[in-house]
Amino acid sequence: MNTKKPKDPLYPKGFEETRELKKQIYDDFQKPSKKDEQDELTPLKKLNRKIGIYLSPKSIDISDNEKKRKIGVIITTIILLTLIISAYYFIIYEPSQEQLSLAKTTKLNELHELYSGALATSPNVLLLENKINDAATPEEVETINIITQATKDWKTFHKQSINLHQDKYNRTMAVYENESKNTIISTTEAMEIVNENDATILSQIKFEEPNTVSVPILVSRLQAGAGLVKVGSVVDIYTSSNSTDENVSNSTAPEISGCTVLSIMRYEENGEIDSEYSKSKMIVAGNTTNPKENTKSFSSDVLEMIKGAIVNGYDEKETFEMLENYGVKLSNYERQINLGDLDDQYMLLIETPQDKVNFILNNMDNIVLTIPTTDAPDWMVTEISSTYQN
Repeated sequence: MNTKKPKDPLYPKGFEETRELKKQIYDDFQKPSKKDEQDELTPLKKLNRKIGIYLSPKSIDISDNEKKRKIGVIITTIILLTLIISAYYFIIYEPSQEQLSLAKTTKLNELHELYSGALATSPNVLLLENKINDAATPEEVETINIITQATKDWKTFHKQSINLHQDKYNRTMAVYENESKNTIISTTEAMEIVNENDATILSQIKFEEPNTVSVPILVSRLQAGAGLVKVGSVVDIYTSSNSTDENVSNSTAPEISGCTVLSIMRYEENGEIDSEYSKSKMIVAGNTTNPKENTKSFSSDVLEMIKGAIVNGYDEKETFEMLENYGVKLSNYERQINLGDLDDQYMLLIETPQDKVNFILNNMDNIVLTIPTTDAPDWMVTEISSTYQN
C-alpha cells in the first residue's frame, strides 16, 4: 500500500530536504550560552558591569552588610585621598610657592633698583622680568644674574653720557642722587669711576655738564684749610655740625667736592711789616768794657709797595718777584716754625656748582675747606711720604 502523500504542486521541490539539512546543522553547531557571551566581554565592560551592580538599586540584590562594607570602602578612600592632597598642598606645594614668590619679589626689587633712572625703560628690563616670572623654582630665580647685565648697560650709558656732558675744560660733574652731592672731575677720572665700579654704584650716579660760578667767601684761617690752600687748590667743602641748613645730610661725605680755589686775599693788616733784628755782644778786656750791638730793622707795607710799583715808584718787575706768593710763603713759613697768626681771615673766590651757591652763602660761618690727599700740594705729599717711609 502506498502511504506517501501526493505531491502538492504548490509545495516547492526540495524544500523538505533543505529543512532537514538546516536542522542537522543547528544540532551540530549550537549557539553559545549567555554565560559564554559574558566571558567574551572586555575587562572595561566587566568593570562597568560590576560597578553598576553595586551602585544601581534595581540591579542584583545584595545584603545590607555588603552594602555597608562597600560604602565604607568608598568613604575611606575619599577621606584618604583628601588627606593626601591636603597634606601635599599645605606641606609641600604652598610653602614652595611662597618661597618662589618671595624669591621672585626679591629678584624683581633688585632688578628695579639696578635699572633705575635713565635705564628704567631699557629693553633688558622687560627681558629679565619675563625670565624671573617664568622661573619655576627659587633656585632657578637665584641663578638669574642681574648685576652683570646691569653693570654692562650702565657702563655703556655713562661713557656716552660723559662724552656728551663735558665743558671746554674737559671736565664733567658727577651727581650722586641719594647723597645729594656734586663732584667736578676730569673726564679721565670720570671714566675711571665708570670702569672700576659695578651697577650698585653706577646706578646712583649721573653725569652732567658743569654749571659753575665763582663765589666769594670770607672765612677764618681754621675754615680755610689752616691758611695753606693756594690758588689752584682743589678743595672739598664740609659743614660743621651746627649748620642751620635743613637740607644738610649727616653723611660723612663732603657737601661739595672738586671746588677750585681761584683767588685768595688776606686782610691788609697781614701786609704791614715792622720788624727789628738785634744782636748784641759784650767784649771785656781787663777793666775795659766794649759793648757791641748789631741791629737790623725793616718796616714796610706790602700793599703800599705794590701800589708804588704800579705807579712806577719802584721797579715793578723787581717788586713783583720779591712779593710773589707772599701770602702762601708766609703761611708755609708759619707752618714750618709752628707759629702764626691764628686770627687771620681770608677772602677766597671758589668755583662751585650754581645750585650750591645758596647753600654756601647761607652756611658761610659753618663751612670748612679741606684739601683731599689725592690732590695734595707738594709739601703735604713730602710730609706724608717721609712719615711712612720712616
